[in-house]
Amino acid sequence: MGTNKVAKFLIPLMLAMAPIPAFCHGSADPETTPSAAPFNEPERADIQQEIKLFANARISARRAIAIAERRGAGARVVDLSFDGGSPRLAYRVKVLLNGELWEGRIDASTGVPVDEVSTTPASHLEDEAKAALAAFSAAGMNLSETIAIAEQYGSGKAVSAGLQHDGAKLVLLVVVVSEGSLKEISVEPGERRNRLRRTSAREKK
Repeated sequence: MGTNKVAKFLIPLMLAMAPIPAFCHGSADPETTPSAAPFNEPERADIQQEIKLFANARISARRAIAIAERRGAGARVVDLSFDGGSPRLAYRVKVLLNGELWEGRIDASTGVPVDEVSTTPASHLEDEAKAALAAFSAAGMNLSETIAIAEQYGSGKAVSAGLQHDGAKLVLLVVVVSEGSLKEISVEPGERRNRLRRTSAREKK
């Protein structure tokens, strides 16, 4: 999900990976992951540029989620990604509210909603997306909470977050920026969310 440069290269990579059977896990480097193609030099340069722009964001991902969820009672952000490709740094967000999926942007410097991209009835989404949203609604774990876990685990700041559902299991995926590199962290909602089984996380450089 998401259309910015970081999401463009990382999210398809994460969606290509099998769900990780742990409560919290840092994924492998793309060059050593069989299911994902390595980044070429132009892609790496674009990602590094996006990381530099992200350093100028005054609003955190969790703050952007809180702002987006003010759209109404029961609003839940289901996808977030930093967008440094436009003149105004922003977070692209997708918010589920009253059976509709709203897409818009939150200014990453001021926290002010910038514009509304589109609104789509959830009933018009593909079956895979419907299943992911249903599983997320039933999980009792919001994206802000997921980001807090991933940021602590990855020792960084979240630049994007979204859902993955393979038809049987929901995994919440977060990309964090840590010491100039990107880390992919997956968090699997469990019956006891305070339990985290940690495994090593390797950085993307």
